[in-house]
Amino acid sequence: MTKNHQLTEIEARAADWIAERDRGEGQLSPARQAELDTWLGAATAHRVAFLRLDRAWQRADRLRALQGAAPAFKPPPPLLPPRRAGWAWLARPPLQHAAAGLGLATLALVLGLNFIGPRPQTTDYATARGQRESVTLADGSRLTLNTATQLRTEVTPQARQVWLDSGEAFFDIAHDAQRPFVIHAGKQRVTVLGTKFSLFRDGDKLRVAVLEGRVQVQAEQHSGRATVLARADTALAEAGNLLVTKVSPQQLSASLGWLQGKLVLNEVSLAEAARQFNRYGSKQLVIQDAAAARIVIGGVFEAGNVEAFARLLHAGFGLQVQVEGEEIRISSAAL
Repeated sequence: MTKNHQLTEIEARAADWIAERDRGEGQLSPARQAELDTWLGAATAHRVAFLRLDRAWQRADRLRALQGAAPAFKPPPPLLPPRRAGWAWLARPPLQHAAAGLGLATLALVLGLNFIGPRPQTTDYATARGQRESVTLADGSRLTLNTATQLRTEVTPQARQVWLDSGEAFFDIAHDAQRPFVIHAGKQRVTVLGTKFSLFRDGDKLRVAVLEGRVQVQAEQHSGRATVLARADTALAEAGNLLVTKVSPQQLSASLGWLQGKLVLNEVSLAEAARQFNRYGSKQLVIQDAAAARIVIGGVFEAGNVEAFARLLHAGFGLQVQVEGEEIRISSAAL
């Protein structure tokens, strides 16, 4: 059941209990009270919904009292034999139906639009280490999550938002001039209309790479200060600073190699290569000495195949490789 334009099942059930109690002059039969107690004890959400609706119901009673007390309604004697308690609602005279309906309508007005109006719905997405996942949002935008990534999305007729909690994602945003697409990533906010770009968040550090279109980056706390990035721009936001660099097509392609499951290393130290490999696999590279850590590595590798990379280090650089549980320890041959 969707939450838009209708009560949730729990809220609807709580409203039924309150309406039944009100019809019974403020109390339930012992058997029905026992059933209510069992329902309330089954889940915290049941108790929260019941108490919230009960308070609203009492406020509705006070509103009716302010309008003047209505004459008491005395139903005529029943024309049919008494029915089972479970069907008592169906046996009530029409005016009682109307009175109860008016009470429920007042209750809905007191509760406000958070029950009967559209609610923004946030959807959570997460990938495990070494996993990638692609999702299409309601507006047609496509998101690809890299390894160990967590984000939340919220798309409504008025706004489009994503919260990147950790990790890396590629965004292919559907153009909509009336609803800018906003991504919250720690202390930074990224705003676009329609473009393709990637974000990598590591704590409060954010890296942006723009493949197509334009992207606006600004601090969440300083809405007046913004930097606009264009195609082939990369930006690193850290400690209140934003460093923007124009990169070559090859460098841009390398930064997005993970979309094909590749790890593209462009003349980086072995220490940095190990850090990048360790994002993808359960087995972790451990560089055990400074001499090995300084070795420069370049090439294209399978992101999830750290064992093959370790064999290359042994064959190509003469490094010692030792496997201990979930660790692959790399050291210089001299050790």
